[in-house]
Amino acid sequence: MSARFDVVEAVYNFEYGYEVEVALCQLLTEMLPNKFGVCRGFVVNKKGEKAGDDIVIYDKLNFPLIRQLSINDFSLKQQVPVEAVYACIECKNSIADAVTLAKSLDQVRSLKKVLFTRDLKANPSYVIDGPTYNGKVREDWPRQEPQHMNQPYVIVFARNWGTDLGLNVPNDQCAPDLMVLGADHLATQHANLGPDGIKGALFFDSKNHASLMVEEVKGNAFGLSLLILFQVLSTIELEQIDWSEVLNSEFFTNLEK
Repeated sequence: MSARFDVVEAVYNFEYGYEVEVALCQLLTEMLPNKFGVCRGFVVNKKGEKAGDDIVIYDKLNFPLIRQLSINDFSLKQQVPVEAVYACIECKNSIADAVTLAKSLDQVRSLKKVLFTRDLKANPSYVIDGPTYNGKVREDWPRQEPQHMNQPYVIVFARNWGTDLGLNVPNDQCAPDLMVLGADHLATQHANLGPDGIKGALFFDSKNHASLMVEEVKGNAFGLSLLILFQVLSTIELEQIDWSEVLNSEFFTNLEK
């Protein structure tokens, strides 16, 4: 991944900003199995609400794109139904100041609000309570399975990161699930285990009582983020789109004419 960015920078110097997005789209398209589509664009729900303008990973085999553009033309932006979205990536060449960081977090928040409007399917493997300790059930325990089978997952990816920049992210479902902060740092979900310390978790969970935490991973952030993404994509199971509401609305409108 670093080599791919170096080549793009040598040619374009990231003059227009979107080169990082295009390079990452190309890389993900090469690495992900064929069932996963990768595009730049927006997610949109059945009400027409849309958000996001960066990278969307979607179910290419079972869902149509709203804009029938060339699949691998990453210069153009698509519109993807929320039901078809596996994950989204808010992409920046650099996050080096508080203003850029705040803008990225606001974009993630808007994106997740739209994603959470899709019908969510309960995960039967989700462990509601943690282990029993001193006769009490532990709620604040990291769960490796998400609460929902089709739980939205959003990543903030920054090729460069201002290491002296503090990270204060609200601990709620609209926060990023993962932040890639340059080649040397990752911010991942954590669970606060009280006297037992802190342990990492894959998905956001309201029971974890801890927010994103930055860890130094010395040159491995890009590779580790890909492995985390692979694990997430293998976990998420999307629901089919229910077209009945759209059909009923259109036929009713025609009857009124």
